[in-house]
Amino acid sequence: MNSRVTTMFITFLFLAVSSINTVLNVFYVERNMFYRHKAALMYDKKAVLLAFTLAEIPFIMLSSMIFVLIFYFMMGFETVAYKFFLYYLFFTANMAIFTFIGQMLIALLRDSGSAQIYGSLVIAMTTLFAGILIRPQHIKSFWLFAYWLFPGHYILEGLVSSQFHNDDTPITPNLGSEFCFFVADASNGECSISNCYECTGTAEDWIHISFGNEFQFDNLGYDVIYLFCAIIVIKYITYVALMKLNYLVK
Repeated sequence: MNSRVTTMFITFLFLAVSSINTVLNVFYVERNMFYRHKAALMYDKKAVLLAFTLAEIPFIMLSSMIFVLIFYFMMGFETVAYKFFLYYLFFTANMAIFTFIGQMLIALLRDSGSAQIYGSLVIAMTTLFAGILIRPQHIKSFWLFAYWLFPGHYILEGLVSSQFHNDDTPITPNLGSEFCFFVADASNGECSISNCYECTGTAEDWIHISFGNEFQFDNLGYDVIYLFCAIIVIKYITYVALMKLNYLVK
């Protein structure tokens, strides 16, 4: 289970890094073009900004579908329609939000080098506080804001909880793990903490226990709302930055 969940984490992180780095240089050129069009009153500014968003959507959706079609069945996930499309939904949201973060950074900062530095910071915080390297129940209270603010945990919760919902695959606990204590308590005396490996729990139980009951299938609606709202906020910041800033002015 650990290897499967970690693989899911690595793939979403890899696509996040790829999305944010790929868009930086492209949008840097588009930003400078927008400055010239704005100065020349050649196009309506809102139309150009809308085009920046709409032009990315087909690429994001197609790229996500190609990746998910290969990865999903390679991992041997359950062939249930709602689980597949939930996985696709969260993977598409992952690519979209980091693509638009890259655009936002270019709109706010002078050049792509500066944007890449701050993009690396976003990726680093997302990596640390997504819930894998530091499990939610072990994050210090001072850093909880990062767990709730950065999009990593919402994406990972969506990917993981959607796939292991109602999954009763038997999982043998490792001695001394939190899952071992859970299985021993739930076994009604059939096994103890010292021999918990003789009993099994389910994959869904493993997810709940390993993530401190923070990752729940019932939270997926809230995850989608957060990611959708985050994209709107990011696009609004991009809009304001492009309207107010102009780095071509000497």
